[in-house]
Amino acid sequence: SEQAEGSRGGLFGTGGRFSGQVDPIMEKFNESINFDKRMWSQDLRGSIAYAKATQKVGILTEEERDTIVAGLEKVAEEWTAGTFELKPGDEDIHTANERR
Repeated sequence: SEQAEGSRGGLFGTGGRFSGQVDPIMEKFNESINFDKRMWSQDLRGSIAYAKATQKVGILTEEERDTIVAGLEKVAEEWTAGTFELKPGDEDIHTANERR
């Protein structure tokens, strides 16, 4: 699901370890998206493999796996077409793909 622009998951935001806003200086310091956006394909392939593996061991159902894989393939189509939109808060390629 798409988070509100500029919101963060993980250690930040709802259910995270920290509360409040992330200082923009820290946000910029921690961001690697401009370097690793070229790795979008590898990240998506890894996420697809992980979905398949977790289904194989019984964590996901086949339907859940198929839904995840279809969503990741749609994200890949957006990257290929040049329509994937990076947003503030996308600190790396995985968080950008995951947000989408």
